[in-house]
Amino acid sequence: MAGLLRFDSPFHRAWSAAADLVVINGLTLLGCLPVVTAGSALVACHRVAMEMAREEDVYTVRSWWRSFRVNLRGSLAWWLPMLCLIALAVVELVVLGGRAGAAPQGSPSRLASGASGLVLAGALALAGVASWLLPLVAFFDNTASGHLGNALRLAVGALGRTSLCLVIAAAPIALSLVLPRALPAVAWFMVIIGVGFQAYLIALVQRGVIDRLRRAAGAPDA
Repeated sequence: MAGLLRFDSPFHRAWSAAADLVVINGLTLLGCLPVVTAGSALVACHRVAMEMAREEDVYTVRSWWRSFRVNLRGSLAWWLPMLCLIALAVVELVVLGGRAGAAPQGSPSRLASGASGLVLAGALALAGVASWLLPLVAFFDNTASGHLGNALRLAVGALGRTSLCLVIAAAPIALSLVLPRALPAVAWFMVIIGVGFQAYLIALVQRGVIDRLRRAAGAPDA
């Protein structure tokens, strides 16, 4: 028991990391409440999560706030267009889903289902690009178009990692759809630690690529 409570024990490190993720999660959810600042909040979340994945000494609140403040204005250049695309995709899926359900069996129903599939594919592609965009904005200086172009190249070039990131991001939604009774538990998990935990898992997936890019950019601690 005494060994478990030592500061360098795996149990203590895991407990400390979980506590940090709860803090990150709370800060990120608060930062997302004004929807226009959600992009900067997610960037800050992914920065701290990547620092944790790299086992750096992290001052959680300070690091999160500094990243949020620094990227607040610049994030609007890509977050607002992305937010519009997300809203459009949601509306299209709702409308097309309603048409597919209301239409009799036949060509109109198949067309609505096919269109829903195309919208869903576009949403997945957007999410894949976003999964790389957030750490790029967090760790590198570039224009919004430059970040988007690099994120697109990484999403395609590291397709396996991108797929894992999408699985991690979509897991709560998929679980809620497959097991509707689990929705309250999933919702509480997301409120308490979920966003931070997902960001940490994604950081573990992306760490090798981001470290390589940071070394190429001459980052001293990469």
